[in-house]
Amino acid sequence: MKMEPILKAVNLTKKFGGISAVSNFSFELKKGEIVGLIGPNGAGKTTLFNLLTGLYRPDSGKVELEGTNIVGLPPHKICHKGLVKTHQIPQHFWTLTVQENLLVALFASRNASSRNAGEECLKILELVGLERYKDIPANSLLPTQLRRLEIGRALATKPKVLLLDEPFAGTREKEAEELINIINEIHKRGVTIMLIEHRIGVVVKTVEKLMVMHKGEKLAEGVPQEVVRSEAVIEAYLGGEVTL
Repeated sequence: MKMEPILKAVNLTKKFGGISAVSNFSFELKKGEIVGLIGPNGAGKTTLFNLLTGLYRPDSGKVELEGTNIVGLPPHKICHKGLVKTHQIPQHFWTLTVQENLLVALFASRNASSRNAGEECLKILELVGLERYKDIPANSLLPTQLRRLEIGRALATKPKVLLLDEPFAGTREKEAEELINIINEIHKRGVTIMLIEHRIGVVVKTVEKLMVMHKGEKLAEGVPQEVVRSEAVIEAYLGGEVTL
């Protein structure tokens, strides 16, 4: 029996001022997968994520979460159903502590009780490596730590599918390796993950399947090492052979 995808997009199209940002884009994400999405700036990657999470409404096409069409639902309801984008979480409350920021996300998601909220927060902080900073205000964190807090806030909503928009931006090699380990641990705990990333070496290390987006369309999809070496991808995006 074929397993139904946990997240499915069918012919998603979105135009801005007559220009197609996303054009007939389709994909299926199976439960438990970790998938990467790459493409040049302006390819439509973030617009696609915004269509999936209800921040934009597609001109045509549909998005199915666990077999239910969610097009037209507001972002907070899509979040409650388990599809969460890191940038979809409201901006950090800068004067609140790290732990208080997580508590806000926990209670906003309606998935927590006051009895166990503190314990849940500590588990998430340990997972993202911020337990030492739980009592300091968010405005004291470094940019890379703020990205971890953003992931933590997304986890507080108990996502089934987590969309990460450039989680490695601004990270050095050691920080990127640490973040890969965090993402892998989240994945091991049963969360299906799709991430946007520009650093090819990092994304190939992290994902099981890779999609390439170019001018709003899907250019390629498959095993990461094969996708990044395909002639079409090299010509359209990478500009030369990739050394992994």
